[in-house]
Amino acid sequence: MAAATPVPPVLCKQQLVLVHAPLPLLARRRRAVSVSVRAAPPRQRQHQQRPPSQVQAGRSSSQARPPSAEGPSGLRRRQDEEEEEGRFAGGTRAASMPKPPAGFVLDDKGRCIAAASKRIVTIIDDANNRPLECMIRRVFRSSQDHDCMLLCPVDMPVQVLKSTNFSGWIAVDDHQLKQIIPSVAYALARVHMHLVESGFCYTARGGFCFPEEAIQEFHDSGDGAEGVPFEGVEICCFNLDGAHYMIYTPVDPLLFVAVKDKDGVLRIAEDDLMDDPAVVDAIDEETEFTALVEEEEALIETVLGER
Repeated sequence: MAAATPVPPVLCKQQLVLVHAPLPLLARRRRAVSVSVRAAPPRQRQHQQRPPSQVQAGRSSSQARPPSAEGPSGLRRRQDEEEEEGRFAGGTRAASMPKPPAGFVLDDKGRCIAAASKRIVTIIDDANNRPLECMIRRVFRSSQDHDCMLLCPVDMPVQVLKSTNFSGWIAVDDHQLKQIIPSVAYALARVHMHLVESGFCYTARGGFCFPEEAIQEFHDSGDGAEGVPFEGVEICCFNLDGAHYMIYTPVDPLLFVAVKDKDGVLRIAEDDLMDDPAVVDAIDEETEFTALVEEEEALIETVLGER
């Protein structure tokens, strides 16, 4: 998929209106949040001056211990801890650089020098017992000392919209979607993609690229007023029984906050955890890193364009 670069409204070729769609991506789960890079910087500034969390403070103190004071067994134990931390927590990077995703270690020039082999987890949707494979983006502890992860689906999240002719588009609800699943799967197969009935959201697997001008601006007008616009990309369309349907994917990544329960099983976090400072910090880290990637891509495009 192409990079999710912010697109000014003037570049949006179409203005599509979503009618009665409570969420920009999926109405199936209220705790599945779509995080916009452009909405996060004010929150970043708000939390930049906050003292480091207990996890960060503990990590700094352990790194500051002189090896000679630990002894051979202590040194080996610390090396094992650092190896395990590097597998998930992102490892080291230059102080001026945003923290990389979990499982990657960067040198002071931003080059990746190590990558963990395990960077994917599976979380089960209790409502239908379906799995969702996710990339581990961040690993952290909540203020209540719970093990948490910020996850992003491996496959591309999709939603089906139905044309209302002159009124715009409406999101197809779960009951209606189950009735047209074969048609949805066939429409995706026609463009070499595979529909996955995964937990928490429907996803599509396969190669999909799009130019910047293919990004469309959607408006959630379910409350009768023009809502906050969000961006998505049309994957394909199909007709069924005289109705016109569109399958689209959002530009901004879909992120889940997951918590390990007492049995070590990952569960989607409850709503009250979303305002936890540790969750906010994890989202801020992801936002800062995404912004860096977009800046680097824009710079590369500029350099290549000058040649």
